[in-house]
Amino acid sequence: MFHDEPKLRTEIRLNPADYPKFGFDSVWCGIGSCFSENLLHLLADCGLTVSQNPTGIIYNAWSIRQTVSRAAEARCYSAADFFESAGLWRSWEHHGSFSRPDLQTAVEHANSRLKAFRDRLQIAAATVLTPSSAVVYCLKTDGRIVANCHKVENRCFYRRLLSPAENRTFLVEAVERILEFNRKCRIILTLSPVRHYPGDLVLNARSKAALLTALHEVSEEFPENCVYFPAYEILQDELRDYRFYRPDLLHPSEPAAELICGRFVKTFFTAAALEIMEKKFGQTKLRRHWPLNNSK
Repeated sequence: MFHDEPKLRTEIRLNPADYPKFGFDSVWCGIGSCFSENLLHLLADCGLTVSQNPTGIIYNAWSIRQTVSRAAEARCYSAADFFESAGLWRSWEHHGSFSRPDLQTAVEHANSRLKAFRDRLQIAAATVLTPSSAVVYCLKTDGRIVANCHKVENRCFYRRLLSPAENRTFLVEAVERILEFNRKCRIILTLSPVRHYPGDLVLNARSKAALLTALHEVSEEFPENCVYFPAYEILQDELRDYRFYRPDLLHPSEPAAELICGRFVKTFFTAAALEIMEKKFGQTKLRRHWPLNNSK
């Protein structure tokens, strides 16, 4: 899984000295896009202790900042943070998977996930922040940026592009909240390689550029605490072939995701940790394919 790939393409070269190394006993947290989820799932399959996305998958820097702040400050959700739509109670800060038919259940579930994430963040050796888009949707009623539109009518929102400066501000605030809460935590910044807004790829390019500028500025502002990992560049510049995309031509294919996540793991973990992780990953795969009934 973590072995070197054949040299059949140009390569994003990573200097090992630029990246911190972690052991098998390290605790990891992550917030951001579906790429962040894939990465943290891999680490969990390798036997590591992880916690991720306490509000579900989120895409923009403002929502990442909001989630980090709530967790670090232990600001619980209340009924006032939810609204009812199409028979479900929802929150503008949460992914649709958090919606529930009962208000109290929705609030309790949101707070349970927030607390579990906070507990892990307090002892985390590393946290991965993975924004995906600088395009945000805002409520017309109060201008609030939402993490998810929950299929509410388009007329309720207006769309805008966050500037590099705005993205930088929100990401700096997220980093500061994490470090205030857990000074020893290293923060890994990366840009999701998933393309957004297939009907307007020019807007997607502007969005990614705004985030790239902000991410690099933040890593330069916190050189002792933050490092940038080029997941986006590996897909765009190293895996330049549509066979590395799913049929929607937007998301990385499974082999591409494995290559990028494998590079991440080899970059950030010690040789001793990689040896254990390889064994744990094999055991996880075996368990998932084990017959439910072993009787002859």
